[in-house]
Amino acid sequence: MSSGDPKLPLFEDADATVAAIHQGDVDAVVVMRALEGPQVILLHGAEEPYRVLVERMSDGALTAGPGGVILYVNDRLCDLTGYPSRRLVGHDLASLFEGEPPKLVPEATVEASLLRNGEGPMPVAVWSRPISIAETTATLVRLTDLTVHRRAEQIAAAERFARSVLEQATEAVIVLAPDGRITHASWRAEQLARRPPIGCTFSEAFQLEARGTDDAGTLAHFSAESLDSMLATRPFHGVEVKLRGDDAKSAFLLSAGPLVDENKANVGSIVTLTDITERKRAEEQQTTLVAELNHRVKNILAIVQSIAAQTVRSSRSLESFADTFTGRLKALAIAHDILTQTRWIGIGLSELLAAVLAPYRSPEGARVTMSGPAIMLPARAVVPLSMVLHELTTNAAKYGALATRRGNVEITWHLRGGDDQLVELVWQEREGRKMKQASGGFGTKLIDHVISHDLDGSTKVEFDPAGVRWEIAFRLSIFAEARATASRSSTA
Repeated sequence: MSSGDPKLPLFEDADATVAAIHQGDVDAVVVMRALEGPQVILLHGAEEPYRVLVERMSDGALTAGPGGVILYVNDRLCDLTGYPSRRLVGHDLASLFEGEPPKLVPEATVEASLLRNGEGPMPVAVWSRPISIAETTATLVRLTDLTVHRRAEQIAAAERFARSVLEQATEAVIVLAPDGRITHASWRAEQLARRPPIGCTFSEAFQLEARGTDDAGTLAHFSAESLDSMLATRPFHGVEVKLRGDDAKSAFLLSAGPLVDENKANVGSIVTLTDITERKRAEEQQTTLVAELNHRVKNILAIVQSIAAQTVRSSRSLESFADTFTGRLKALAIAHDILTQTRWIGIGLSELLAAVLAPYRSPEGARVTMSGPAIMLPARAVVPLSMVLHELTTNAAKYGALATRRGNVEITWHLRGGDDQLVELVWQEREGRKMKQASGGFGTKLIDHVISHDLDGSTKVEFDPAGVRWEIAFRLSIFAEARATASRSSTA
């Protein structure tokens, strides 16, 4: 009931009510009691109405005298501290707080740490206001538990920290709730997901094809529901997977681990998808290189063995064998030096000819002339052609144009055809020794065999009185076909 206003004022909290009582705006208050129903208490300046009001506060409250001695505490403050009222009344207000007590500023809120019986201090907000009860001047102090508020602040701070970590993560990181649904996802994970991932199960956002195995076997054996359950409940590491429909053929390592709170309770799991695409490509390239190296070593040994065997059979003496065999090995070495310098990419036909014929070319270039369009020889053609050119050069130096001072060799070539590119090379000797027929030695046999077998080509030799003439033809397309076949075999 108001003292002068027919309307009853509505006060939303205890502070406003206490202020209204202190200012004389309220004559009486209605207190709701569970068993007794509403009770009207008249305010005559006595202590009982004040106590009734303070006891109904949801916060801890106390009355302190002028010297800071506690005169009265409510039940809520006893609950907060864990002490009965008899242990608090009569003690100094500062004894309730850890460290330096808060400075009480009228109608201002400060924070402090409230001591508790057998437990750690509690963060509280302290509000105070001077009051008068009967003839006594005192201070009303209200203490509000900030534990929930601080906990909410900590959760918010942890959320901001987790979000900043996820935003900076370069890998796909996914946080799952215990029910398997995604609560957080890094920027990379959002890129990989087939749909916005938050709120989805892992299998809905990421459709995987398993390549590796974990302790339970291949992931491909698990249904979507069982995969979601496994990711949310059990740890595992390093299962190789890829995303379905991923055009880039990216590979990932899937790992999952439990997410626990400060009480070690399981609150979900953290799943990571680590991109190992480049590593897989490097591994595949290394495997290919090792296989290619093994193949090339075997080929070289087979070539050396064949050269040695044929040279022995065609040599009349040990000295003749040593010279011939050494020359052929040098030709083989020249070819591999070229391939090593070009990283087995290949070399131009004119560059290969220049390397093989270098010992016989004069500064004027009169003895050996070459002309033809630029042709890039694949790596697989370099060794066979090097051996053929070495035999042609050796024969010319022993029996043909390069065996005389006036002799010369003219080498020309052309490239014919579209997709089926055919290289036609002509080796023409002039002013040399005249040979009426082929010697039928190993050199001639080697040329025929290499061109037909290794280059899928053909040879034709004419013993013209002007000088021997070799016509050699082979297709470049066979090397492209061989690469395509090798590529299909490695993919399979």
